[in-house]
Amino acid sequence: MVLKKRYLILFLIGMSSCSLFKPIPRTQSATKDSPFIENVVLSLHSTHSKEKPIVGTKTSIASEKSRHEAPISRTQEIEYSPPSAFQYALLLDVEVEKIKNSKLYDYITQWWGTPYRIGGSSLDGIDCSGFVKGLCADTYSIQLPRTSREQADFSKEISKESLREGDLVFFHQRKGISHVGMYLSNNKFVHASTSMGVMISDLNEPYWSKRFVKAGRIIDLP
Repeated sequence: MVLKKRYLILFLIGMSSCSLFKPIPRTQSATKDSPFIENVVLSLHSTHSKEKPIVGTKTSIASEKSRHEAPISRTQEIEYSPPSAFQYALLLDVEVEKIKNSKLYDYITQWWGTPYRIGGSSLDGIDCSGFVKGLCADTYSIQLPRTSREQADFSKEISKESLREGDLVFFHQRKGISHVGMYLSNNKFVHASTSMGVMISDLNEPYWSKRFVKAGRIIDLP
């Protein structure tokens, strides 16, 4: 943890002239009451803007390794991380090197704050299963069924302790499975909340822990 804070301090000093960290626009309602956003004061791009999400340019580690003919150190790996990786590392409370799936996090940034709308599938409004379906298709090229119950049947049930990035988490807000999100890391999952739109929550929050039904795997990795 000390080493992680040390690298974050070095990065913030180096980035002091940029606008990576700034107050959250009040128009982004999904972040208004989120403790994960408020505590680190992140500025994720508004999904209602026509501008592209904030995504840094990542230097090719492979080309740098070839150029210097030396192994990439942990410091260099951190240096090559895009600005969004530092944002999500703070948000999830993990080392920045663990934020490797840029396609996944770029998609989350694009949809961040999109309001919940049952049956919705656009930036004007989307529901939980529609968001997860689009996330899986864009990030993993996996076509999921449309509803959370169908997605639960489609996935292979796993233990909560076995969760890894890309797994699905299912909850009951009414009778039976009625809500779904995608697990990221460190007990955090992304989902389209009925009250706050697309956001990241913690499985250990009392609201979600008592409504958790099961976890499901859709991606077969070694």
